[in-house]
Amino acid sequence: MKKFLNFFKNNQRTVFIVWVILLAFFLRVFRLPDFISYHQDQVRDLFYVQNHFQQGQMILLGPKASVGDFFLPPFWYYIMGFAYFFSSSPVAPAFIVVIFGSLTTLFIYLFCEKFLNKKVAVFSSLLYAVSPLSIDYSRFAWNPNPIPFFTIAAFYFLYIYIYKQKNYGLILGAITANLALQLHYQGMVVLAFFFLALIISKKLSIKQFIKLIIINLVLFLPFFIHEFSHHFENTKGILNFLFKTQSGSSLKFFGIPFFIKFIFEDFSSFIGSTLFFKNQIFGFVGLFALGFSLLFVKSKEPTIRLIKYFLIFSFIMLFFYKNSLINFYLLFLIPIIIIYLTIIINDFLPEKISAAIIFLIIFLNLYFSPTFIENKSAYKAVKNAVDIIAKNENYCPSYRIFNQNYIKSKYQYLFFINKNKPVNINCDLTTYLQSNPKVKNTFYICEAPLCPYEYVNFSQFKEISQKLFDTGVKIYKLER
Repeated sequence: MKKFLNFFKNNQRTVFIVWVILLAFFLRVFRLPDFISYHQDQVRDLFYVQNHFQQGQMILLGPKASVGDFFLPPFWYYIMGFAYFFSSSPVAPAFIVVIFGSLTTLFIYLFCEKFLNKKVAVFSSLLYAVSPLSIDYSRFAWNPNPIPFFTIAAFYFLYIYIYKQKNYGLILGAITANLALQLHYQGMVVLAFFFLALIISKKLSIKQFIKLIIINLVLFLPFFIHEFSHHFENTKGILNFLFKTQSGSSLKFFGIPFFIKFIFEDFSSFIGSTLFFKNQIFGFVGLFALGFSLLFVKSKEPTIRLIKYFLIFSFIMLFFYKNSLINFYLLFLIPIIIIYLTIIINDFLPEKISAAIIFLIIFLNLYFSPTFIENKSAYKAVKNAVDIIAKNENYCPSYRIFNQNYIKSKYQYLFFINKNKPVNINCDLTTYLQSNPKVKNTFYICEAPLCPYEYVNFSQFKEISQKLFDTGVKIYKLER
């Protein structure tokens, strides 16, 4: 016991880092299947990666952007492909996102310890570990969700290069900033600021600038290969979005009145969800502290000034984005906002009061944590139904589902990866059964408004009970 206590005493830093990473990991992985999103984007991505694996094709494009008619580079699908290599379950890529979310606490701690102070490192990493918004977006597979990791990693390496003169910081910073952009176009703020900070700090020679351009071109190589072979269709879509869509139909989201509304309503909610157990009143307090500090408080510390420049630059970039701004567009800001507000609390309040406030925030975030809420999972509901059906021999499902809502694809993907696969992915109740004697069990999966089927005699069917979650889908088994 004495050796054990001595180890903790002599390795306090290591013990804390491991502990805070494990805390972050637990809050994100606990009951993970209950919280993973299993909707249109996730099913689309799963099928895309599965098809490329089965066909042995190189992945050249990522997901379609949520605005505009273009696709992102493929880094997100490489992450999903890595997860798919180990497991085809929809939980696997969500688990990878959990790991990114957990390791973000490590980079926050290392960044703050090296360039600020140990107290800010401890408090910031703890606040990120328990952050409700971070937890929400760290528990399901979606391309914007790992961005906080790449944002703080890019900052860490940028500072390593600017303030410690380590050349590896320039290379790794360029890579992480580029990958942030590949995940989602909000990462453009990170990549653009990376270059801007190097120029402002006068740390970028012509030779180094060329090196950065080469690094970015290499990272975008799969995207460029697709563009060259498809007549630059994505490049045209990006240009169209920037110069036509942005200046035309979306102007209702642009201008000072809209931006003021965004700051006071949406951004205060974002701060409340990030730091203050999703309470918008405390979000307003955080917004006031942030705004007052950015506008009126001058810092002598160059490391803090660079953080302030990034926040101001981010607001300018968001102002010129002529579309609706919601929480997932702001994920890149989560680690920086947490660090900066921690600095404010630490600098402007007495030591004991600031520590008490931060520990109270941590306690309340834990008490109201989304980790422990009840959640009706669409994934578990569909998986439960598929598992019930897959217990039968030589079965075949038939569908009558609205085309636009991806429910059919949700069932089909889980049938594809089940050990007992169906005889066919889709039975035709009127013709297929008559011509395929292999089918012993037929199931009719339908959305309630579409369940009446002109050729179906429901006296031959038995409804299967689904108790987990009402998805609006009914399942019938043909009694033969």
